[in-house]
Amino acid sequence: MKTAIALGGGGARALAHIGVLKVLESNNIKFDYITGTSMGSVIGCLYAVGEKPETIEKTLKDYFFNKLFSKMNMQKMQDENQVTSARSLIRKAREFVKYGSQEGGSSFLSHSILEDLVNTVIPDMDISDTNIPFACVATDITNGKEKIFTKGPLRKIVLASASIPGVFPPVNIDNVWYTDGAHVNVTPVTVAKMFGADFVLASDVKSKLKTLETLPANAKDIMNRCNFIASHLFYEILIKNADVIIEPNIKQISWSEFNKFNLMVNEGKKAAETKIQEIQNKLKKYNTPTAKCKRFIKKIFNHNDKNLKAALF
Repeated sequence: MKTAIALGGGGARALAHIGVLKVLESNNIKFDYITGTSMGSVIGCLYAVGEKPETIEKTLKDYFFNKLFSKMNMQKMQDENQVTSARSLIRKAREFVKYGSQEGGSSFLSHSILEDLVNTVIPDMDISDTNIPFACVATDITNGKEKIFTKGPLRKIVLASASIPGVFPPVNIDNVWYTDGAHVNVTPVTVAKMFGADFVLASDVKSKLKTLETLPANAKDIMNRCNFIASHLFYEILIKNADVIIEPNIKQISWSEFNKFNLMVNEGKKAAETKIQEIQNKLKKYNTPTAKCKRFIKKIFNHNDKNLKAALF
């Protein structure tokens, strides 16, 4: 039986994956495949190259709390009410996303900031050479399709997967422009299934669909709300392919609140601890002779179906 873990995107919320991995490791739950999207791809690739969750935590914490990252004040991008200055980062960011820039720029921040993170914490290697097979999801901005990377430069691929549109510019790989994978597959369970996993565990940290108390203020906000509802429902359909879903209680927290690092990790641990018994029970069930026989028969039929389709078409 092959097992996989899918680490979803969510900006700072994805730090909860570290807590999830800590609990899984302490319970000797290992994986044959790892898939990741956006910030989930950063943590996923580090785990795939052999880093322990504690090492990943220390590495990222050291980076996020250094002077360079602190100067960015990313947490200030969460809510305009927290910022009073007309020249504040949040106002500039919002104005850029809403109106663009007179200079015609494609993002609010340059890639140098995200590249610095990637080059600092991620080894310079091919994605196909990780200790545990790893797949990373990005969005092909030219055709709107999902791109699943299993070969190519690890750093650049993760950079593409984590490039939030409007905040960071798209990334060019082999003359194709890619951006944040969360727009096509925020928690890549289906990718893990395509990898060949029989059992998939999902760590889901996507934003919460909140119930509104009042109608959105204008037509643009109403359209944005409807688009968010549609994408949220689509992601809910995709994630149902997971055998177990871990959902840390952090979905109300903004993607930019990296200052809540410890909270995210702890909430990840709590959520994973509540699911350990279910995970262990399902893994045992998957390893019974009957379950193995069913999987074997299913693979034979799937293989025959593919051959039949090839013959017909």
